[in-house]
Amino acid sequence: MDKKLILDVGNIEYKSKKSETKSSFDDLKKDLELLPKILMLFESINIKSLKIDDNEFKIILNEQDLYLDNKFVNLSSKVDITANQILFDMQSLYLKDYEILFNGKIKIDYFNNNLNYFGNFYYQDLEAKLNVDMTEDLAKFYIVSSPFKSLKFIKKFLDLPKEAQQWMYDNVEGDIKLEGLYAEYDLKNNQLVEKSLNGKAQIKEAKIRFHKDVDVIQTKNLDITFKDDNLHFDLIEPIFKGKSLAGSFVTIHNLTSAKNGEVEVHIEANSKLDTDILDILKAYKINLPLLQKSGNTNAKLTLIFPYELEKPMTTKGEFLVSDALISIGNFVFNSKNATVILDGSNVFVKDANFKYKDMIDALVNINIDTKTLKSSGDAVINSLIIKKDNGEKIVEIKDKKTPLEMNFNKETIINLKDLETTVKVTDVVSVNINNLSKIYPYSKLLKDISIKDGNITLDIKNDNNINFKALIKGLNLPIQKDGQNIENLDILGTINGKNIDISSIDENIKLEVRDDLKIYLKNLNITLDTKKQDTNSLNQNINLYLINSELNLDGTIYKIKNANIFLKKEEISFEVTLKDLDIPLKKDGKKVEELTLFGVYKNNYTKLNTKNSDLILELKNGNISLNVNGYDVIYQTEDKEEDSNNKNINIVGNNSNIYVNDKYKFLADNFEVRVRDNEKFVHLQHKKTDITLKISKDNKVDIFTNEISDEYVNAIFDKNIFKGGKILFLASGNLDNLNGKIIIENSNIEDLAIINNLLIFIHTSPALVNPLLAVPSVVGMATNSGFNLTAYKIVNGVMEFNYNKEKELLDVKKLVTVGNGIDFEGKGKINLNDLTLDSEIKLIFLKDYSKIVGAIPVVNYVLLGDSNRVETQVNIFGDLANPSISTNLTKETFSIPMNIAKRILSSPSMFLDFISGKSSLEEEKKKEEPINKPLK
Repeated sequence: MDKKLILDVGNIEYKSKKSETKSSFDDLKKDLELLPKILMLFESINIKSLKIDDNEFKIILNEQDLYLDNKFVNLSSKVDITANQILFDMQSLYLKDYEILFNGKIKIDYFNNNLNYFGNFYYQDLEAKLNVDMTEDLAKFYIVSSPFKSLKFIKKFLDLPKEAQQWMYDNVEGDIKLEGLYAEYDLKNNQLVEKSLNGKAQIKEAKIRFHKDVDVIQTKNLDITFKDDNLHFDLIEPIFKGKSLAGSFVTIHNLTSAKNGEVEVHIEANSKLDTDILDILKAYKINLPLLQKSGNTNAKLTLIFPYELEKPMTTKGEFLVSDALISIGNFVFNSKNATVILDGSNVFVKDANFKYKDMIDALVNINIDTKTLKSSGDAVINSLIIKKDNGEKIVEIKDKKTPLEMNFNKETIINLKDLETTVKVTDVVSVNINNLSKIYPYSKLLKDISIKDGNITLDIKNDNNINFKALIKGLNLPIQKDGQNIENLDILGTINGKNIDISSIDENIKLEVRDDLKIYLKNLNITLDTKKQDTNSLNQNINLYLINSELNLDGTIYKIKNANIFLKKEEISFEVTLKDLDIPLKKDGKKVEELTLFGVYKNNYTKLNTKNSDLILELKNGNISLNVNGYDVIYQTEDKEEDSNNKNINIVGNNSNIYVNDKYKFLADNFEVRVRDNEKFVHLQHKKTDITLKISKDNKVDIFTNEISDEYVNAIFDKNIFKGGKILFLASGNLDNLNGKIIIENSNIEDLAIINNLLIFIHTSPALVNPLLAVPSVVGMATNSGFNLTAYKIVNGVMEFNYNKEKELLDVKKLVTVGNGIDFEGKGKINLNDLTLDSEIKLIFLKDYSKIVGAIPVVNYVLLGDSNRVETQVNIFGDLANPSISTNLTKETFSIPMNIAKRILSSPSMFLDFISGKSSLEEEKKKEEPINKPLK
């Protein structure tokens, strides 16, 4: 049949149970398969309406044009038919179900069952050049596009997991340009061959979001490649909050596999590791417990997230830190360099230089678990120095390696294990040193004050606000409490700027550091050695306040009611009230037990004085000067004289008495004591009484007195011993062997046990029953003024003695008194160890007989004998305070008649001598030496 048919139909409707056309691709395929047969049979076709089941066609075909329109396809094209090929110059091909428009050229090779398309296609805002190579089973596409807004158009053709869709369609913003996309479509199965996809795209000024909780990253370009099911985003000049992330990229591996798909985010930064960078990590639940405030960090971080949530995330990172200021919480430190390795939930900090102010310089290696925010490792402390404002080092640790533990949960905790020290960082920095003995080898301060053990906790709000609490053990301070050295002490303290306050828990010890240092001590004992104190080294003034305390000053203990002591660089001044004093001073008859003194020490000069200056003590260059007015001085003979470094001692007293052994009172309107290396001198004056004592370098002693009054002597013994008259005392020798003499004139002895006992004994003796002797004696007693049983008047008296210190013996070599009715001659010894005496005293009495009978020559001899007196010997012995007395007075009384008879027989010769005017030799001797007259 040579001629072809012409078909012109208005409306055809056909029902077919075999119609299975479901899409434009199916429909287009069937139409292309049918087209060669139609062209062979028909010259032209014009079907205005052809309904086949639910699909309606409109077909126009002639030698040049083809128009087809149905449910799925709208085609308008020029047609050029050759033997085995058909060429279409399409004005348009619109796939209605996909909303894709094509225009271009199609070549159909029916011999090879091949179709080629070269042209454009349009989909939503996508305009691209398309090359298609289609066989019966497979269509191959290569696309190059103009810029468009989104890749979401692929959703209809590409079934991707949710995570892949987010990166393909949501996490990237910007105009996309496909630089080349290759894809294959399975025509039999009507689906895209996903593994065939590969291509390149670029997004100008793209915005990419790594995580929904992280701000977008601005880029100059975003280069996208897709190959082997891997979608790669290469960020060109990326900027995140002003920071360059050059080198960062995102790769989606196994894009189309829900099982094996994973997203790889690689971030590179060369900036501070600040909150902006840390927020990216936090979005992925990676918490680095630090913040970089300055310096630089070269960071490389790779995060890999599988599509399947049950699979673990992979995290790898490396952070090279340099010249950084880093804070952990409120704890800020410097790090010159450090390497931080992130591996999963573990952060390895290697060779991190750690520097805190001028205090700490260390090299740290630690492992941080970002899940638990705990870490462990070690630190090499190059230097740890705590020093005062003046540069003096309190603690200095060098080249010390210690295990290190850190916890970065709600609060940062750093544990230096070898040093048993914990640092906790919250709003405040708390430093807890559990064992000060670990710090002791490195602390000059702890060594100086002998703090060998204990613990301390410091709460540091800032450099100017620090609170601390400590238990200090092993103290070696010169402080005692309740008789025991204070070895352990609980203290509390605060530091506010330059102000420091420290107090013991019981508040017995307080320190206040301002411009001056104030120290308060209460209820304590303090020991000070002035030879070891040097105020010239003081850097600030010290005020020391003592309350109810004891001060052991160079071995002398002072009980202090209160004291204010002010120490300056070259001067010490103080005001002190001493209590419970045991000093050799009396005031108004009472021992001084409390005394308030003011004092100053400067340039080796010390001065002490009372408020009204009635006591002044001065020490300078080894010289001591004491002035007292109204104070009585007490001297104890039992006190041993100690060696003294003092060169000269001067003591001057006014209206001040001297007490010896707190018993014997020496009155003094004024006195002076001078002690020199070669001489000791004492001089006292009281009214007319004057006493001088000199001791030479070779211990030679000279004592001179004149007119010692009865008042003076009675005051010494605190009893009325003498009344009236005067006494002279002279002595010389040395302190071990002293010879002396006491001379008494016209003085009554009223209260002396020896005399009282002796007088009572005499007047109660058997001699009183002898009428011959008793009557004149009574007459004599009545006529001698001042004579009574408890008093004895000495008209003249002398006692010569020797004092031997080694034997503690007072040897009275001669005692002679002339008194009222009785005279004494004798000697004796007093043992000063037990205060006993042993003496022999001759009593010369019945002097009235001597006066009367002595004028009658023969009778004188008959009654009185050759001595012309009546005498007896008395032994006085025993306790010096109440001695015993024995005598031969009774024996001599009864033997008087026999003596008289004897003398009568010899009296004629004496009588003749008397008549002739001759005197016996004895009488001549007595004329030369008056009876019982003391030598002066």
